[in-house]
Amino acid sequence: TIPVVTTSIPVTLPKERVEVRESKPENVIISVDPAGGIYVYDAKVANVEVLVDRLKKVAVIKPQPEVQIRGDLASTYEGVGKILYACQRAGIVKVAFITEPPPLGG
Repeated sequence: TIPVVTTSIPVTLPKERVEVRESKPENVIISVDPAGGIYVYDAKVANVEVLVDRLKKVAVIKPQPEVQIRGDLASTYEGVGKILYACQRAGIVKVAFITEPPPLGG
């Protein structure tokens, strides 16, 4: 069975005008909190090397799942940059940034 993609890490997502995308169950959700903590789904990752190892296992799946990054509005680029670099090192080719959709009508 495929786990339902949910996450309870509280992050305040940036609000942008973007295309609404569906999150597929096979997508990997990585969050970064304001303090720079990195989470895969709801599990905190000890360090970037652990994240790279987990992503290498994802990279060999055919078709390769998309990694979706949820960066808190107050998080630094350093935290997001660590995730991007881990994706690159692991061979992940599909990365998306998750933002809050704009309010209806505006």
